[in-house]
Amino acid sequence: MLSTIFSAFSNADPEVIRTNISLDVITLILYLFMLHFFIKEDKKTVFIVVFISLIVLAGSVWYDFLIGLPKYNRTLAESVRKGGFGENPNKAASGIKFLALGVLFFLEHSKTKKYLVITILVATIFITFSRSGTVSAVLILILGTMNNWKSTFQIDVQRLIKSFFRIVILFSVLYVALLTLAGVIRENFPAFTRGAAGERMDLLLGQSDKGVIAEDTGSGGGRGDLFLKYMDDFMSNPLGYGTGFTDDREFNSLNTHNQYLYLAVNYGILGLVLYLWLIGYGIKISISRNQFYCFVFYSLFVFEGLIAHNVFYERAVLICVAFFDSLNYGEKYFDETLKRRIYNEPNNTLV
Repeated sequence: MLSTIFSAFSNADPEVIRTNISLDVITLILYLFMLHFFIKEDKKTVFIVVFISLIVLAGSVWYDFLIGLPKYNRTLAESVRKGGFGENPNKAASGIKFLALGVLFFLEHSKTKKYLVITILVATIFITFSRSGTVSAVLILILGTMNNWKSTFQIDVQRLIKSFFRIVILFSVLYVALLTLAGVIRENFPAFTRGAAGERMDLLLGQSDKGVIAEDTGSGGGRGDLFLKYMDDFMSNPLGYGTGFTDDREFNSLNTHNQYLYLAVNYGILGLVLYLWLIGYGIKISISRNQFYCFVFYSLFVFEGLIAHNVFYERAVLICVAFFDSLNYGEKYFDETLKRRIYNEPNNTLV
């Protein structure tokens, strides 16, 4: 709706405007179809769809990393960002973490399968070397352990302390293993020595002269530089520049890499406020209906908006948006959760 309305006074190229509106229409149609599917289908079918989506995306990342495209020359091999069907590592990590969260929702009472999915989540995001994906994986592990991986809220202070130490121990072991096996990894998997993966490998091993955010500021095209640039654009015109402004190369060489700034610059304060209300309302409903995994999803979605400007165009992420919305707003799942809490967990307090 906003992309159509704001196209009336946009100075962007007409082709860019038509592309934006078309993508938004396709996104809306896909979302509504999947929302209807997740609400109406039985839980077994929904689980199969979400699980296969995770396996296909994670499998494509591993294939791309271990095998990849034909190696015509070293320059091409170093320039390709290995992200499988996710197109690039950051998008792949986003899809994997949200799909894994959806699968974990169904495995509340299956400890072995649950830890298998967690292993897939951690291992696959690790080989993408996505910083945002790693942070999100850590948050999922912390929050899940705090809540004992239950679908309803069961967080207490004692479990919080235990989960913190467990996560510290887990990642300490992983880091020590990385230090120990670094030479073997570099020798057998050359992809770890090339491009962004090689730089971040050096950073983790303490062999880089760059800082954690060195590539984000000072170069003119890093996330920090883009944030300052687009924040200045927004402050100069809080009502928005119109549909496609940040996508048009005539005005900007790079997009915002930030969902909040993308909406604020293109659609003004109205677009930003509506989006914040949407996320806030999702969190509120998650708490009121005692849906822990929905709460984690929307909380991570707040973080996702800080690192990407096209979250609703990412197919795997869009599937997850529809899935968790079906849990939040679909009466079938709410009724099942409510009955389980009333009959099987009589001591739980309804939020």
